[in-house]
Parts: sequence; structure tokens; C-alpha cells
Amino acid sequence: MTSELHIGLLTGRTPYPNGMAGTQRIHLMARAMAEAGAAVNVWVDGMDSFLKVRNTDVAGSKDGIPYEYLLGKTTASTHKLQRILDRLSLVCVAKKRMAEAVQSQSLDGLYFYTPCSRFQFERCVMRKVAKTNRFPIVIDLCEAPWSLNPRQSFLEKMVSPLWGADGVVCISRFLEDWVCQENRRTGRTVQHLYVPILVDANEITPAVAPPSGKTVLFAGSHIYDGTLRFLLATMELVWKSHADCQLVITGGATEAMLGLTTTGGNGKIRCAGYVERNTLLREYGAASVLAIPLFDDVRSRSRFPTKLGEYLATGRPVVTNRIGEIPRFLEDGLNACVAEPGDITAYAAAICRLLANPSRGHEMGRKGRQVAEQHFHYANYGAKLCELFSSSLQGHV
Repeated sequence: MTSELHIGLLTGRTPYPNGMAGTQRIHLMARAMAEAGAAVNVWVDGMDSFLKVRNTDVAGSKDGIPYEYLLGKTTASTHKLQRILDRLSLVCVAKKRMAEAVQSQSLDGLYFYTPCSRFQFERCVMRKVAKTNRFPIVIDLCEAPWSLNPRQSFLEKMVSPLWGADGVVCISRFLEDWVCQENRRTGRTVQHLYVPILVDANEITPAVAPPSGKTVLFAGSHIYDGTLRFLLATMELVWKSHADCQLVITGGATEAMLGLTTTGGNGKIRCAGYVERNTLLREYGAASVLAIPLFDDVRSRSRFPTKLGEYLATGRPVVTNRIGEIPRFLEDGLNACVAEPGDITAYAAAICRLLANPSRGHEMGRKGRQVAEQHFHYANYGAKLCELFSSSLQGHV
């Protein structure tokens, strides 16, 4: 692969370069392709909320990957009407930027990180631009597509989630199987590539000794309210045996949001909020147990949480559930604790075992780190991603 392959990456409403799971996946995809020999540019069409600003530079470079905010600003307006107008402006600017890049021979294919859980009009625009300028679009399928949603709009019932895509990157085997079925249903041959959760294993220094103290950490968005409720119920059982254990929650959850109606109040729960990347990695390393509950539903079967890769890379023990991609990589008692989904008692028991035996947890974490290095390190997928673009490009020449 040579630098003759020029890949544009459109973030699809996700701010960059500082952000949460989606931002991390976008950046590691870009790095993987760049290190495999492609010239990669990131075009940001997402902005930070005016309530939380993580990005201030409208253009720059991270790890050698250039990026630019297409609208010339990084933060959304406080006014709803202006936010709507900005979305319309971003579509127009992105359309113009793509056409200019093709004209200057600096765009061979577009990696579009667009949601597939619901239809968005931006996809119509990008499809039109791609068709006019003869370049392929590859989308990232990271969640259950809208066709698996029991409640669909009229348009979603009529249009395939693969519409407008020449290639698909699938984060789970469940979604890869769905793409094959959808290809058969529609008579199309959209190419697909399995790329699981990604992590920069070199960014995270693994733990060299068991932790001091007792801490269970959950890193995730507050939108996963069911996950938070499950975790709080779990900790009620954990505190009966380990009253000195603290639950740390990073992300958007707050004490008021949780209600703190549990016995875990009075300092047993710490809501750290959104934290900087370095702080988050320190929180990982200080934890005794890293928790990531999953459930027996379509969302958990289809998704593959990015945080799991980061968790494993820290060398701290992970407690999760046997669903979706988990059994493919993790074995209960060997490189993680894997409970049956929905079983609060079993989940709490796993946490208690690790809190009671830090040495066992440290060995489990060491083996979990090996899984992250072998299967989830981003550099393992650069050449495959470039090959997907090269193959998709042949149909547009």
C-alpha cells in the first residue's frame, strides 16, 4: 500500500479529536490506515455541546493525522434554531469540500462514521456527492441497524441501512452476519470487513501490581440508564461483604441523576463526570475492578463496547457478561469474569471474589492485557482497511 490512496474521514456528528468512544474509534481507524501507507484527512462535521467543550482548535493534527472543523467552529450554539441552521450549513460545506478534494486528486474514498440506528438526511447528500464524483463510501456499523428496531419511520421501512454504502466495517460478527443477510435480501454485494473494538495498547501502561484499596469503576455514557441501574443494584450486594468499596462512575452521570437512593450514598459512590484522557487512564489503573455490564438484547449482541478494549489493556480485571462478542475473546476465570446476562447476584459475586483476592485479579488482568494486544490493537487492521477501500474503489473507476 502506498500513499497514493487518499482517504477522507467524515466524523458524522462526532466531535474530534477529544471525545468518548466514537471519537477514539475514528482516530484509531485513521491512524491504522495512515500507518498502512494511506494519506488520511479527518473532516469534522460534529461539534461539542455548549454545555461541555472538549475541543477548541478548528484545525490541527493529532498523531500526524490532520483534521479540520468544516464549519470553522468547534462548539454548538446555545440556540436551537442556530443549531439546525448549522446542520444544514455543514451539509453544504461538506459537499463542497468533498468535490474540491476529488478535483485536486486528494480523495479516493470516504470513511463516513454515520449512525445506522436511524436514518439521517446527510447520507442522501453524501451518496449524491459520491455518485457524482465517483468515489466509494465506507460506513462503520457499530450498533444495531434501524431495520432491527421494532419502531421504524416510514422511510426506514423502505430503505436499507446499507443504502449509499459501497463497503461496511462491522464491529461484531452479529453485524457481519446481518450484512450478509441484507445483501441476499436486497440483491446487492456490499463488501464488508470485521474490525472489532480498537485500542492503542502502547498508550496504556499495564498495571504491575495489585491495587491498593477497593474500587469498582464504570466508564460510560449516562444514556445507558439500564446499565447504571443494574450496576447500582449489584453494588448493594457487594457492599454487604465489602462496605469499604467505592463505586466510581465516569461520564455524564451525576449524583442527582442517579438519585442515590441506594445504601451506597455517603461517599460510596463517586461520580467523576467527564474527565480528560490522561485522567481517565489513571482512573482505570487505580481501580480494583473494571465493570461493563451487558444484557441479553439486540443492542448488546450487536455492539462491542470500545471501553472493553481499554479496560483489558490496563491489566486490571474486568467483569462483564456472556453475550455477543464476549465469548469469542474472554473466558470466565481466565482473562476476565464473565457472568450470565441479567444475573445481578452472579455479577456481584464475581466482583466480590476479585476484591477478596487482589492477586488473582492481577493475574486475570495480565491475561486480559494479552487479549487486547493480540486482537484489539489498532495497527493490526490498517492494511485490511486500506484493502477494503482499494477493492471498493475498483467499482468507481
